[in-house]
Amino acid sequence: MISLDGVSKTFAGRDSSVEAVRDVSLRINRGEIYGIIGFSGAGKSTLVRCINLLERPTRGRVFVDGVDMTTLSEKELRLKRRKIGMIFQQFNLFASRTAAQNIAYPLKNSGLDKSGVRDRVRELLSLVGLEDKENSYPSQLSGGQKQRVAIARALANDPGILLCDEATSALDPQTTLGLLKLLKNLNAAFGITIVVITHEMQVVKEICDRVAIMENGRIAEEGEVFSIFADPKQRITREFIDTTSSLSKIYGLIGGDSPAVRIEPGECILKLRYLERSVSEALISTISRRFGIDADIIFGSIELIGGAPLGGLVVIARGGPSGIDAAIGYLRQKNVGVEVILDARGVSELPDSERDVKTAHLFQVNR
Repeated sequence: MISLDGVSKTFAGRDSSVEAVRDVSLRINRGEIYGIIGFSGAGKSTLVRCINLLERPTRGRVFVDGVDMTTLSEKELRLKRRKIGMIFQQFNLFASRTAAQNIAYPLKNSGLDKSGVRDRVRELLSLVGLEDKENSYPSQLSGGQKQRVAIARALANDPGILLCDEATSALDPQTTLGLLKLLKNLNAAFGITIVVITHEMQVVKEICDRVAIMENGRIAEEGEVFSIFADPKQRITREFIDTTSSLSKIYGLIGGDSPAVRIEPGECILKLRYLERSVSEALISTISRRFGIDADIIFGSIELIGGAPLGGLVVIARGGPSGIDAAIGYLRQKNVGVEVILDARGVSELPDSERDVKTAHLFQVNR
């Protein structure tokens, strides 16, 4: 459906140039919801604008439905863009036009008469749940309502692709969830291919089938959303996942020297990430019985990612060093990701005079 081959985009300045996108190649399948995520300045918004050539790539080619967009004339490009809708963070509505007039704007060269345009606009207003806002101006609408008008306008010419450039960034969490549900419903009902640009991993978690993580203009990691959350390979990916995971709270607790995470010699703190195949197994009780260790749960969570369960726990493990090592090995065999967050197992073998110093050092290092 959408194919980018070696796409780069350089902005030339007076004294220097900035390479915003660097040699990006990716494929977006027809009918999927594809996320592109990155921190500010990663190049994600520039990349999505290369898809409809609002930004023309400096190098590389862009294919949509098998057509190389970079070879089209301006007239051909305008026609092709009619089938590529786009919504933006700041809505980009005409302040002096009503909701109906904003939605009707892309239809002015559609060949529809006034009655046809009116019917199409009302159909779109109903589709986004704004039947009663036909004559309202943007100043009379909430942020979520403005974005729904923008979505309706983007759908006016029945596009096969919808590009969403930080479309929920200006909205509160509850409104964001409502809009994401709307986009998901549109995808399911009409098979629209949706490309979501965001800096929020929660958005990716809620709506996307696959995701690419961008850093410094490049794709750092790409894959199915569940696989990315279950087994992130790159540092930047782990940082994004930590923004939505309750398991990441452990680092703040350790940094704040919370009593909840103070461990004794011979103990360690483990962060466990359960994958789909192991999330329903009673693994904590199993390792306690089999390897003679105690595992105190500090906190945990189970959530659905892409319709599949993904969970995790943070535990304090205590017992013999060989028992803990064997338990960690067993958990990994069961497809559980295990990370040793804080380790005081070696402290128990130190002379008494050195234990307190070593334990204090562990907490100082992790602050």
